[in-house]
Amino acid sequence: MSQLPDYYMPHYATNGRAWGRLFPESCHDTVSYLTVYLLLLMLIPSSLVFTPLGGIGTPAVVLSFIIVLWYLASWILERTVPSRSGRPVRLAMLGFTLAVFASFVAAMTRDTPEVEFLGAERALVTVASWAGIMIVVSQSLTSYNRLDTLLRRMVILGSVVAAIGIFEFYSGINITNYIHLPGFSANIDYNTLLSRDAFNRPSSTAIDPVEFGVVMAILLPFALQQALDPARSGILRKWLPVTLITFAIPITVSRSGVLGAAVGLMFLVPTWKPRQIGTFWAFFPAGLVVLKIAAPGLIGTLLGYFNLLFGGADPSITSRTGAVSRNWQYIVERPIFGRGFGTFLPQTYSYTDNMYLQMLIGAGIVGLVALICLYLAGIQCAATGRRFTHDETRRGVGQAIVASLVVAMVGSATFDSLGFPMFAGLVILMLGIAGAYPGIMAEENKFVSIPSQRSSKMVW
Repeated sequence: MSQLPDYYMPHYATNGRAWGRLFPESCHDTVSYLTVYLLLLMLIPSSLVFTPLGGIGTPAVVLSFIIVLWYLASWILERTVPSRSGRPVRLAMLGFTLAVFASFVAAMTRDTPEVEFLGAERALVTVASWAGIMIVVSQSLTSYNRLDTLLRRMVILGSVVAAIGIFEFYSGINITNYIHLPGFSANIDYNTLLSRDAFNRPSSTAIDPVEFGVVMAILLPFALQQALDPARSGILRKWLPVTLITFAIPITVSRSGVLGAAVGLMFLVPTWKPRQIGTFWAFFPAGLVVLKIAAPGLIGTLLGYFNLLFGGADPSITSRTGAVSRNWQYIVERPIFGRGFGTFLPQTYSYTDNMYLQMLIGAGIVGLVALICLYLAGIQCAATGRRFTHDETRRGVGQAIVASLVVAMVGSATFDSLGFPMFAGLVILMLGIAGAYPGIMAEENKFVSIPSQRSSKMVW
């Protein structure tokens, strides 16, 4: 077994007050705060914002700044020492942040309308919140048990979001219309559910059915990994989240979610044991039969949409492919640093339905490369950490991180992903986890004899 570079290894202070191996219970605070962050991110409708802050004031973004301030105070008071783990994702996030800042400067060098100037300011604040939460996660999460607890809570909350979407699919009722918080107002007004070919298209607490479907596809690898964990007991406890999340993906009537789930499985299933792979292929047809009974006509509708990919008659595909030619003039005007991240507003210009194109227009080639490097850095950290443990459960977590980030990377080509709060907040959290994971595995490999199975007592 090879050794990780020093920058993957967590750093522990010797004064007895630092986080990590000496006092792993202190990680409880980080995971507890991040659990509240997930609650706000996933269960509060993404359309609700803190009124004085406008579009950037989602509850999760507000809390992310509070978490960062708490972390900085703990650092200054020497109650925590930052881990050295996850340097690749931190450097990639630094590059992304600098690219966005450079695009802001570029936007100020042209005659920028006020509405675009405000969009650029909102983008700066949002990226600052992303960078903060990612650094906190990658620097302070140093215990596998706490990592496992956080991932389990993430899947359970995802199951609740999926259940809300399933209810909307069958009832036709938009639940978010009935959720109101004091001091918050709706940034986007959706009074009724979207529909396609006589099917309701639920968005649950997300902004859009596409975002809902892709988020479920991101969570599916973790739900499957936890269901296959031999240390977990109870059929319902293990497989209900998988069932809810899996069923929520096709009912969005969105190719993005289905494509994301397929890509995620491509990166996950081949790493399973032969018996698990055989069981998967045995139950896959049964799952299609259940879907056909539970939602008659849905499978045929989805297959018809995928067939249109090759026929060239699908308006959504035509719109996406034509977005490059429609907006080429904006790309060539400012190809290096772009027009300003957050200034290319669909109300003023047009929808791109492609985050990479949106990034190319807004932050130029520099911003596009920075975004791709950010995704690749997370994938590389997770893949590296996976190689430093022989424990199948821990290796499964690493592969699930890889699969989820690949899903996010592919999904970003199908819609303006970072403009959607639930997707962006979840992916940034996943990048932080990817940064923390190799350090945790390296530390266990260095100091701990890893048992073949964890205790069957699991923590919610």
